[in-house]
Amino acid sequence: MPRPVSALLPTVLLSLPLLLVAGGSLAVFGSEAAVTAHFLTWRAEHQTLTLLLTIYTDYGNAAFYLIYAAMLVRALRRRDKDGLCLVLGYLAAQLLISLLAVRVLKMSIGRARPMTGGPAMPFTAEGAYHSMPSGHSAEMTLQTLPLALRAKTLALPLLLGLALGLMALTRIALGWHHPTDVLAGWMLGGLGGLLALGIAHLLKNRLNLGWKT
Repeated sequence: MPRPVSALLPTVLLSLPLLLVAGGSLAVFGSEAAVTAHFLTWRAEHQTLTLLLTIYTDYGNAAFYLIYAAMLVRALRRRDKDGLCLVLGYLAAQLLISLLAVRVLKMSIGRARPMTGGPAMPFTAEGAYHSMPSGHSAEMTLQTLPLALRAKTLALPLLLGLALGLMALTRIALGWHHPTDVLAGWMLGGLGGLLALGIAHLLKNRLNLGWKT
């Protein structure tokens, strides 16, 4: 795993766009209710941009499935133990964080989505009350953090950060999440990304495949 000092700058570059989107929206509009009201009007006035953001929010996470699938194929073909362990670590963290922890928290907290409004409804399976945390933000943070921390240049963390920041923007602008939902998703996804790297490191030390490392 990367050392803490060497991991700091890539993590900052990855996270900064998302933090600027979530924190900046609150700073500019003053409250989450004001953010919701602004983007409700914005969507009505910018239908083409709204469509483009919708396409990105629907398929942005899925694009990283293809990236990790390609990494898996490459690792198997090259008998690359490091690459295989990274993908397996990602898959394990994805199951534990994106598919389990996020779902449990959403249902337990029961926060109303911006387009729904009203008080929270804890312990519900109704999607309109699954605002906290943002699953898209959590998943993309989990997907991008391992790649950013293993990058050989700072350009990759910056590009990944822009992709993550855009995902955060879509969730807020399209009325699916409050800014604090996105921040919660980022924190949860960050833990997931570190978990993925930890599992990968553990597997690398335990698996005896006779492959290169």
